[in-house]
Amino acid sequence: MLYAENFSPNRVEGACPVCHGLGRIYDVTEESMVPDDSLSIREKAVAAWPTAWQGQNLRDILVTLRYDVDRPWRELSKKDRNWILFTDDQPTVPVYAGFTPAETRQALKRKMEPSYQGTFTSAKRYVMETFGKSESAMMKRRVAQFMLSVECSACHGRRLRADALDVKFAGLDIAEMSGLSLKRLDALLEPLAAGGGKRRATNSDHPEKEIVAQRITADIVARLQVLLDLGLGYLSLERSTPSLSPGELQRLRLATQLYSNLFGVRHADWIVDVGPGAGSKGGEILYSGPLAGLRDAARSETRRFLFDVEPIAEKVRRTPASWLRLRNITRNNLHVLDVSIPLGVFTSVTGVSGSGKSTLVSQSLVEMVAQHLGQPVAREAEEDEPLAQSSDLVVHGEIAG
Repeated sequence: MLYAENFSPNRVEGACPVCHGLGRIYDVTEESMVPDDSLSIREKAVAAWPTAWQGQNLRDILVTLRYDVDRPWRELSKKDRNWILFTDDQPTVPVYAGFTPAETRQALKRKMEPSYQGTFTSAKRYVMETFGKSESAMMKRRVAQFMLSVECSACHGRRLRADALDVKFAGLDIAEMSGLSLKRLDALLEPLAAGGGKRRATNSDHPEKEIVAQRITADIVARLQVLLDLGLGYLSLERSTPSLSPGELQRLRLATQLYSNLFGVRHADWIVDVGPGAGSKGGEILYSGPLAGLRDAARSETRRFLFDVEPIAEKVRRTPASWLRLRNITRNNLHVLDVSIPLGVFTSVTGVSGSGKSTLVSQSLVEMVAQHLGQPVAREAEEDEPLAQSSDLVVHGEIAG
């Protein structure tokens, strides 16, 4: 017997037991945690370890454990490197803060009072526990850069247990349906909702199941129709929320309100215009009343944009100091896009809702510039779509400031 919870990767009942509903397995390697093996442990070769005091604490513990922290990482034995990076052991040992290795050995020999007792944590254990348990988004992003992700071998990225994936409706399991665009999903379910088409959803020997299936699909199609009317037919159900633009999120919220049959909230009957300027030049109520009366509010800047009362002066355009050119961007609903962005001037990126403005500016541009400047890009763990396929960033001119 399966219940609704069995079809949700966010519930224990439904999540794949191997990847825990993520669809991908996150792990670390020696290369990902030690990017420069020419450094010694004292020189912070284990980059995945925490910074500041906690990292120094772990290095001091290794001194107590008689590991050579001044030798280049590549010259340490494989056994020592593996233990430091991957052991599950957490020994607690005396720590002599500020002591050299030789002084630490003497202190241990003489059984001197330590500065404190320190507990060792391997680099892998630190990364995985921080990623899984920390409530700090900044710390999660930091350790994420040391992790590698691969598709889960059990669910093959579908995030659910096998028994849930064995259930088919209209020939597809729930993960396959989630991969469809809303437009394609509507086309698939509409014949079933209308009671026609090929009855592949249920067993024809049980007509009561046909009735239930028809009622459920009819409700789903009605909800989908609202989304299609709002121009969201290109979205898929598996699209992650962080990848949606503000306009797409607004339309999704609007769809929820429209389907709930709200009334009395869709038009403005009364206009309040505040001005006459911005900041310290504003703060006065210039007009309060029906929209038509705003035309006669002479001090209103708003009326100039709503009514054809006087021309709006065109601003003098400045010449760009240089250009930032992005090539072959492919992400979300951007496909092999080339764009040139002027620098040194006030620039606006415009387009209809869902056209890819946020994907271009807030995601691709930020991450590509960071990579171009040699900075690690920390991305959301659940977002596995590539930044850009075969993308290039070319800077023409000099970027200042």
